Amino acid sequence: MTLLTGIKAVVLADHLVDFGGSMLARLGAEVILASAAPVTEARAKAWHKGMIRSDAPLVELLDGADILLDDRRSDPRAGVDAVAARHERLIHVIATAFPGAHRPMTDLTLMAQSGLMHVTGTPDRPPLRLPGEQAYALTGIQAATAALMGLRARRLTGRGQRIALSALQSAALANYREAVMYEHTGRIGTRRGNMLVRGKSGVRQIWPCADGYVTWSMIDNPGMMRALVRVMQAEGAAGELAAIDWDAILVADTDQDIIDRWQGVVAAFFVQHDRKTLADWSLDHGWGLSPVIRLSEVRDTPQMKARGVFDADGVPGPLFAVHKRRGS
Repeated sequence: MTLLTGIKAVVLADHLVDFGGSMLARLGAEVILASAAPVTEARAKAWHKGMIRSDAPLVELLDGADILLDDRRSDPRAGVDAVAARHERLIHVIATAFPGAHRPMTDLTLMAQSGLMHVTGTPDRPPLRLPGEQAYALTGIQAATAALMGLRARRLTGRGQRIALSALQSAALANYREAVMYEHTGRIGTRRGNMLVRGKSGVRQIWPCADGYVTWSMIDNPGMMRALVRVMQAEGAAGELAAIDWDAILVADTDQDIIDRWQGVVAAFFVQHDRKTLADWSLDHGWGLSPVIRLSEVRDTPQMKARGVFDADGVPGPLFAVHKRRGS
């Protein structure tokens, strides 16, 4: 039994809701991929996992359906609204490229217009696009989330609803920090590379270690900094960091040259140890550090194995399986 056992969803896919349909399928719903154009085997495996393809008319597919993911990236889909309106309990999620508009778009243009490319990369080089088709994936996540919220509302009211979202808004929401910063300060973020800027200084985020990289930042968290320094002292590597009263300073207000000097001490410590050692110390002592996992390692990480995320073929399996308690 899984979270959405007994739920039927129909997907009209055109890149924006594909991943959302796959998410619903992995949550246990019966998901029908309606009249989809031919796609490569690789794309079908990545974006349509768990869906059942059907060429039946939409009017038939919606019989008994709970959710309709309606992808209007490049097609306004005339007539769908009228068919969907016949089903009072249907959760009708409509995804367009832009709010209330049908204009041409691609993952690349969405990444650019959302502002994500503006803040991705280093200051001295052109903007970077995130790998894959992240804007499409982000929109699919929002579509699946909207459908789940619609199901919750239907349980309370007994009625379905029409929910509209846009790919531009979905991608922009992933850029949450810059939007919040602009709202409160009026500043527009820029590409800073491996730097998190807070206040008058910037701190590093990605660090090399003995067998790869870890992510960690020197931030205003005295307890975290003391925990790191204690281990560094035990390893004979704390240097001047051991004399700092972390409760009495603000990293964000410290001069950049001092931050850089402190970070040099941390960098020398990290590079002497492998990812697992650093990650274990972080879990034991509360550093807030995470190892940067290579793609080839993801399926074999303890977290993924413990949750049974991947099946025997290395493909993500059902999400949030519900296991009955003994005797229930």
